[in-house]
Amino acid sequence: LSQPDRMVTEEQASQISQAVKAIALELGKTTKRNEYGAIYGEVYRREGITSYKLLPAHRFETVMKWLAEWYRQVTDKDLPF
Repeated sequence: LSQPDRMVTEEQASQISQAVKAIALELGKTTKRNEYGAIYGEVYRREGITSYKLLPAHRFETVMKWLAEWYRQVTDKDLPF
């Protein structure tokens, strides 16, 4: 049976999306490329998923910490949310 509580919530999925967007915008300033696909691709590879909405809920905090660290490496700032 389907257990929707095992995947991230819509709110959590939105937070992941916002983090990816923030990183992509900052990286794109340097590379002059659209970096969204590369960042989502790295999330998918690291987590073994095909969509960020399929991320197991118990992995949400870990993924957000990793994305926040990536953002800090690119900007020397904390995520803006």
